Amino acid sequence: MEQSKAVPFLPKPPLLDGTMAGGDFDPLNLAVSPSRLAFYRDAEIKHCRLAMLAAANWPLAELLNKPLAKLIGLPAITDLTNGRAPSIPNGGLYEVNAVFWFIVLAVGALAEIGEINPLDSEARLAGDLGFDPLGLWPKMSTAEKRTMQEKELANGRLAMFAIVAFVAEEFLSKNAVF
Repeated sequence: MEQSKAVPFLPKPPLLDGTMAGGDFDPLNLAVSPSRLAFYRDAEIKHCRLAMLAAANWPLAELLNKPLAKLIGLPAITDLTNGRAPSIPNGGLYEVNAVFWFIVLAVGALAEIGEINPLDSEARLAGDLGFDPLGLWPKMSTAEKRTMQEKELANGRLAMFAIVAFVAEEFLSKNAVF
């Protein structure tokens, strides 16, 4: 039996045959069918994208909160958290207006309404939400598309680790990362 490249001491998951970008990492063999695999890949891509946004915005929240709050005449939330980004372990989220949280939840709910049905692997590519304002995707060759998918997953997986590191460092040190 062929061994996994991602976890060399485990057998390669049978559904991860190299046709999908992202390698063969499924050590728990959760993807028991092609549709489940497509569903999990779609969820991974969503989490990667959120983590990339969060990893880019964590330092911005710490660096720009005070000047932007001063500019619009509001108190800086980072003053309450010793300069750290507002988060669950750092505190400060309770200072954000409830209307903001309502809008965030409403936008998130609306974004997910179209995703209530499980992903049909034949209907679309995992992570393809039809948002390509520059029209780059149709112009790419198959090899270029595969490269872009690999890069998105690699950077997204790195961003997930980065966010965990930001949270852990600020929680343990009680100091801002940036």
